[in-house]
Amino acid sequence: MKTLLVQQALLAGTIAAAVGVFAQELKFPVGNWRSPGHATFTNPGLTGAALYLNIDVAKDGSFRGTWGQYLCNSYPGAYGIFVYSCSQIGSHRVSGRFGQDSQSMIELDTLGRSTFTWNAPSTDELEIDLPKNWQGEDAVLYRARLTRDGKPKPEVPAVPREESPLPSANALYREFKQNAEAALARHVGKALELEGRRGTVIELSDGGAAIHIADGFTSRALVLYFSQVQEVAGISEGALFRFKCTVASFDYQYVHLEACSIMR
Repeated sequence: MKTLLVQQALLAGTIAAAVGVFAQELKFPVGNWRSPGHATFTNPGLTGAALYLNIDVAKDGSFRGTWGQYLCNSYPGAYGIFVYSCSQIGSHRVSGRFGQDSQSMIELDTLGRSTFTWNAPSTDELEIDLPKNWQGEDAVLYRARLTRDGKPKPEVPAVPREESPLPSANALYREFKQNAEAALARHVGKALELEGRRGTVIELSDGGAAIHIADGFTSRALVLYFSQVQEVAGISEGALFRFKCTVASFDYQYVHLEACSIMR
C-alpha cells in the first residue's frame, strides 16, 4: 500500500511538472504590437515580403487588429546599391491565435488564412513568419516585424568570444551622423576593427566587392570595400561578422571604408 501511494505521488508530481513546463512554453506576447510605419530595404525581395501588422494580443494567445502592406520607391545608393524606401498603406482586419509550432493561425481579411511561426527575441520585439508559398508560388506578404512602440529596435551586436565586444558598425555611422566633421577628423585614414550585419553584396568590375551595412531600417549605411569578392563569399546575408577597415570618407549618407579584411 505504501509503495502504491509513493507511485501515485510521483505520478502526480510528474504531471504537475509537465503542466508547469507546458504553461511556460505557452507564454504569449500579451499587449499591443505594431510594425514600423516606414521601412527601408536594400534587398528587393523583402519589399514584397514585408507585412504590416497592428495587433492586440490577449492572455489566451488570441489577437485582433489590422494589417496592411508597404508601398516602396527605389533610388540608387552607394556603389550602385538600390535603396527601397517603403511606407505602410491600407488597413484591413486581421485576427488569429498564437500557439506552438504550426498551431498558430492568422486570418487576414481579403487574403485568407494561414499558419505561422513566431519568435520573441526580447520583451520588446516580435517576429511573425508565414510560409513563403501561402499565397501561391510568389513569396509575398509572409513576414512581419513588430515592436511595442512601432519603431525598429537598434541593433545590439553580439559578443562572439570571451573578450570585449568590438564597436558596432552602426555606432560608427551614428557618430558621423551626429557630427561628420569631428568624426572625420577623428577617424579618417585610421584602421578600425568593427562588427556588423552583412547587407547586400555588390561585385565590382575590378574583382572586389562592396558590402552595404544598413543602420537598422534606414537607408543610411556603411559601405565596406574588399579587394577580393572571395573574401566575403562565405558570409550569409544578415549574419554578424567582424572586420577591419580604413575609414576613407563620408558623403551625404554613407561612410566609406576601404582596404577591408575579415577578422577570423
